[in-house]
Amino acid sequence: MDTDKTEQTAQNAFSQNEKLLYSQFRRKINAEAARAQIKKLEYDLADVKAGLSFLKTACGDANSLELGAVCVLPCFVRQCAAYFGMQRNSSLVARISFPHGGDATEIKVKAVKRAIKDGADEAEVTAPIAHIREGNFAYVKKEFKKLRSAAKHKSLRIDLECTLLTKEEIVRASITAADCGVNSLRLSGNNAVEKISDIKSAVKDRCTIKSDGVATVLEMSGAIDLGASIIGSKNAADVARAIITAAETDF
Repeated sequence: MDTDKTEQTAQNAFSQNEKLLYSQFRRKINAEAARAQIKKLEYDLADVKAGLSFLKTACGDANSLELGAVCVLPCFVRQCAAYFGMQRNSSLVARISFPHGGDATEIKVKAVKRAIKDGADEAEVTAPIAHIREGNFAYVKKEFKKLRSAAKHKSLRIDLECTLLTKEEIVRASITAADCGVNSLRLSGNNAVEKISDIKSAVKDRCTIKSDGVATVLEMSGAIDLGASIIGSKNAADVARAIITAAETDF
């Protein structure tokens, strides 16, 4: 009888041990999955209303949460690079020629070079919407090539404002960008999410796709399921915290 009790106690202890190890394992898996999701988030700070005090706090949040990147106006790249300091856990993206891409190619090229000199890791440049609408893809291709050259070893993203272009124009511009060695495409506008699958199919794995305007974890999940690997959000810090909370409680 004593032997039976001893065996039962040992089994119970082993069972508790297993539960503890399983719980720890689930925590680790959840934490790793959460970090992977948070790395897809890009904090959209390219707002004329975002002053330096706000940007300083936001860059601090991005760095501590280890978001994938922050996106700022070119005039704030140098300050934000200083806010990150030597320990930069998030990339710094400069949004150039937003929202219509109406600057001359030479102006965009200079802006890309300046942003990189100021500390940007990536340049996000709005495509020449007017020329795309005119069907002047010789101009578009030439611009993309010059921008790719200006970015050198840094990443170049082309922004396509989906509300201003037809599906056919977006697809053709995306393929042109991929052919020119562009690293990433930003799809923005109210109907941008609808275009993710089409663009993913058109460029295959030659360009990553950024879906912008995401406000919640649910919207983020939907965009990722459609093929986006970068998620732009003005609420990126809050979305990241929601992901962390979910990971800590789901085990």
